Amino acid sequence: MSLLLSPVSPELTETDFAVFAHYAKHLGRAPKAKHYAFNTGDKYSHLKGQGLEMLELRAYQPSDDLRHIDWRVTARTGKAHTRLYAQEHEHQRLLMLDLSADAYFGTRHTFIATRFIQLAAIIAWRSQQQGDVLTYRLCFAGEDHQQQKLSNLSMLFQLLSRASQIINRSQAQASLQIAKPDAITKKMRNKDIILLTDKQSLSPQELAHLHYLAEHNKVFWVQIIDDNAFNLAAGQYHIKHAKGSDLVNVSHTSAELARASFIKHNQQLKHKLNHLGIEHLLFDLGEPPEGIARSLLSMGALG
Repeated sequence: MSLLLSPVSPELTETDFAVFAHYAKHLGRAPKAKHYAFNTGDKYSHLKGQGLEMLELRAYQPSDDLRHIDWRVTARTGKAHTRLYAQEHEHQRLLMLDLSADAYFGTRHTFIATRFIQLAAIIAWRSQQQGDVLTYRLCFAGEDHQQQKLSNLSMLFQLLSRASQIINRSQAQASLQIAKPDAITKKMRNKDIILLTDKQSLSPQELAHLHYLAEHNKVFWVQIIDDNAFNLAAGQYHIKHAKGSDLVNVSHTSAELARASFIKHNQQLKHKLNHLGIEHLLFDLGEPPEGIARSLLSMGALG
C-alpha cells in the first residue's frame, strides 16, 4: 500500500514533506477525483492569461510564459526577468487550514488531520512550481499562524509538522478560527481561497465573514471524512478523543443513525456554503492526497 495513502505515522516530519514535490509536479491535468458529494456543483475554471497592465517585474521562473520575458532588463542584469501582468497577478492563492480535535482520528490509513496536512503540502509545492503567489493561514490547537506571499516553504512545513502532532487533539478549538476577520483576509481580492477544515457548524459571524470572502474571491471548502466510521462491525470500540477515551458500543442501528445525522448536517452546511457561492467538496479518507489535489486542479483551484 502507498506510504502516501497510509503513512507510517500520522505525525509528519519535514522529510516527509519533501516527497510531495514530486506528486505536485506530476498532477498534470487529470480528471476530477471521485469524491463523496451528495450533490455536485458547477465546475469552475480559472486560467492565467496576459492582462493589459504590467504590475510587477520579477526573476524568471520555469512556469513563466517566454513571451513575457523583459529582454532589456535581462540584458542589463544578466539574469532573465519576466513581466507579470494584471490578470496573472490576480491568480494568487490563499491556503487556509483549520483543524478541530475530531480531525485527529481515523479508522484506517491515517488521521483526517494528516490527510489535510498532506494536501496542504501538495498545494504549497504546486503553487511554488507554477510561480503562483501563496499566502497561508493555519489554525490548530489554539494557534493561529499567518504569512503573506510565502517565498520559503521551509517555515510552512515546520508549522504543518507541528499541526500533525497527536497532542493537538487535546488542545484544538471547536470554533472556526479562520472564518474570523484578520489582516490577511480583509484585503483579499480576486484570489483562489482553498479552505481545508473538518468543522461543519457555522455561527452567524462566521457566515458573514465567509460571505465577505466569497463576494471578492473564489472559495473552495474542502472537507475530508472517514466514511468507514459508519461501516464498523457491531461491537465495542475504544475511541480516543480530546478529553481522553471512551468505550463505545456500535450496532448496525447506531451506525445508520450516525450516518443519517451526518448527512443531514452536512447537507445543511453545503446549502449554506453554496448559497454564498462557495464550492463545497467532500472527500473520503480513502482518497489519496494527490487524488484530491487533482480534483482541485480540474476545478481551477490549482494552476
